[in-house]
Amino acid sequence: MPAPVLAALIALCCALSSGWLLRQLPAPEEEPELRFTELDSTRFRVAVFALSFGFGWLTLGLTAPALWPIWAPLSGLGTLLALIDARTTFLPLRLHYLALALVAGGAVLSAWWRWDWTPLAWAAGVGLGATALYWLVWRLSGGQLGFGDVRLAGLLGVATGATSPQVAFWCFLAGSVVGAVWAIAVRLRGRRAFPYGPSMLLGAPLALVAATLAP
Repeated sequence: MPAPVLAALIALCCALSSGWLLRQLPAPEEEPELRFTELDSTRFRVAVFALSFGFGWLTLGLTAPALWPIWAPLSGLGTLLALIDARTTFLPLRLHYLALALVAGGAVLSAWWRWDWTPLAWAAGVGLGATALYWLVWRLSGGQLGFGDVRLAGLLGVATGATSPQVAFWCFLAGSVVGAVWAIAVRLRGRRAFPYGPSMLLGAPLALVAATLAP
């Protein structure tokens, strides 16, 4: 199946199921009055489809089919996580665990498909290492970094680590650069808090581009 066709199917499924998925997300303890279902609208679903399709077309187009089980769920649920974070500054725990389960399962399927189990070691190592590093940043940031970003680092570490160490490196570097630029722009507008998850997720496709262009 061509990458654009698969990306469109994933984006369509994610957009159509976004309302149901939002209804399964309880309010975070830090903000019990928040209702994720309030995000559900035609405009939100169109955004989910458009961004998921772009994410999927790029990432699936830059990876071999053997890696698609990893990147396909990340393109759909990762986009949904980014949009929710952009609107609420929260990364819902249940949606994160669903994405992590699908990406981890995709990593196992990809390793079996290639008959190479080394990527699973990289996935586990990078996932745990990224989680530990972001946990340390979270502890030292005084609340500037949300704990949802710590979990998201683990998810991205699994996906990119299972792809290659180079992609993992570029993912966190690119995500940090985008986040820094975004933070400066937010501060110049007189705001302090901003969602960091979208910049982290944007680092994933940028990493694939960088790995493709690197000699």
